[in-house]
Amino acid sequence: MSKDLQLAIQAAKDAGRIILEAYGRSKEKTEKGRGDFVTATDVLAEQAIIARLQSTGYSILAEETGKIDNYSKREWVIDPLDGTNNFIRGFSFFAVSIALMENEKDLLLGVVYDPIADECYWAEKHEGAYMNGEKIFISREKELGESVLLIECGRSEQSKKDYLACLQRLTMDDGACVIRQGSTALMLCYVAKGMAEAFLSVGDELYDYAGGLIIAQEAGADISDWVGKPWDNTSAYILAANPLMHMPILERISGLQQI
Repeated sequence: MSKDLQLAIQAAKDAGRIILEAYGRSKEKTEKGRGDFVTATDVLAEQAIIARLQSTGYSILAEETGKIDNYSKREWVIDPLDGTNNFIRGFSFFAVSIALMENEKDLLLGVVYDPIADECYWAEKHEGAYMNGEKIFISREKELGESVLLIECGRSEQSKKDYLACLQRLTMDDGACVIRQGSTALMLCYVAKGMAEAFLSVGDELYDYAGGLIIAQEAGADISDWVGKPWDNTSAYILAANPLMHMPILERISGLQQI
């Protein structure tokens, strides 16, 4: 385990303690955009993460703080509380997400921490994926009708339209069970540990998915956009699926990707 990964795990758990202390108590929120909220807990958790990671000298992209440019080819990508709406409502499905990228496209490591379940997922490039120290792997299910698929979308009108069209395609005929849970990072980890066969999203921000994406990939998932092009941080469309389900899902959603 690299020093950067150790530091990211410590930072995620720092944030997790702040979130746990506030969970079920704090109801105050500020609306950043339609349906997009931030709480004092988001801000405090993010500050704790940045305080832990800034010693590396890498640049930082954080959801609430924005860009801290340290003129480094490496950049921390931080979502201090992925699933804020769930947190506000008392649904226990949210997580801290941290990723390290190089040259704005290469994922080097990811950490996702679920403070409620005390489950810490992590991965480094070419080193496999883990939950609380145990190696995890994707499922081997190959039948769409027997699959569980997780799905999420951004807040733009186009994202919502694409999401609804995708949902219809995936559930028609012998379709899969499709679930939306409200935390992109944690849903990707559920794919990584074989609880679901795939995750699809459109319109999410980089900080929503970066940490979970490398964890799913290192667990064995194929990562692409909705036309099968390998992920390279240029598309708003993401599919992370076990290799047996990747092509059947692409065929089912063919033509939906707009750009």
